[in-house]
Amino acid sequence: MLGVLFSIIPMANFVAFGYFYRLFLQGKRQEEISLPEWSDWKELFFDGLKCFLVVSLFAFIPIAVISALASILPWDSESYLSHLPRYPAYFFAGPLSCSALYLYTLTGDFKSCFNFQAIGVLLKKGAKVYWVPTLALLGLVLMIPFAYFIGGVVYFYLMGQTLKSLERKADRR
Repeated sequence: MLGVLFSIIPMANFVAFGYFYRLFLQGKRQEEISLPEWSDWKELFFDGLKCFLVVSLFAFIPIAVISALASILPWDSESYLSHLPRYPAYFFAGPLSCSALYLYTLTGDFKSCFNFQAIGVLLKKGAKVYWVPTLALLGLVLMIPFAYFIGGVVYFYLMGQTLKSLERKADRR
């Protein structure tokens, strides 16, 4: 409940993103999921800033750009067709931002997030696995708008675990 509250309060939402980041790292380490403690607020805040930056660049901004482009289409804004261009953006926002976040965690350098070749490989290789949790998160958020924090907790953990599994498979070859 604390995470939902933090996620809707400006500036405090960075703490919620820090929580997501810790769960992502837990999944990446292939640990059993356990909810991190709400402690060390300063570290949660700064981890959240990093996570928010990556998610903004690779999820929020693409969705905003596609939404803006879709709004200039000559379709009736009330029709379902007017929303059609946004659906792929909503779907790929999670896997794209998590792939970039994963690359960041490998080096600790934000330049790694912009390795579009590596992001493409992660998206392609992980497509069989990430589509289910991504659709589940989208469905949960559409049904219960403030459930994104609860869904995000599970989603970030699963994506960290999925991307690490892809890395291990590539290392075995």
